[in-house]
Parts: sequence; C-alpha cells; structure tokens
Amino acid sequence: MDIIHQITQKISSLSAGEQWDIRAKDLWLSHSDFHSISVYLSRESEKGGFSIQQLPHSSIFQTLDVVTVTKH
Repeated sequence: MDIIHQITQKISSLSAGEQWDIRAKDLWLSHSDFHSISVYLSRESEKGGFSIQQLPHSSIFQTLDVVTVTKH
C-alpha cells in the first residue's frame, strides 16, 4: 500500500473536527518526499473535506516536518 493511499485512508477515517499530526519521521520519509506529500495534501484540502496547517520552520537547523490535518 503506498503512503498517499495510507494517508488519505486515515484522513477519511477521522471524525469531523478531529486533528491528526503527520510527521515525516513517523512515516520514515525524507524532507523532500514529505514536502511533496504536503503539497499534494494542500491541493486536496482545497476541495473542502479537510484543512491542513504546517508549522513554521523556526530555523534552518530545526526543520520540523509536521502537517496538522483537521477533518471538516
């Protein structure tokens, strides 16, 4: 099962208002792979089923690859 499918299945299973933090390290993804998934999720969130929030990077040395998904 590919990672995009796993993520979309998990988002589908969330209850309305429920949040899920997606972390690159939990998914064993590189920064660039996680960035690609974040872009995909951002475009999918435009459909209105969920929203995403990315934490700002505090510095180049403290990159936090985390996206918070909130189901609508």
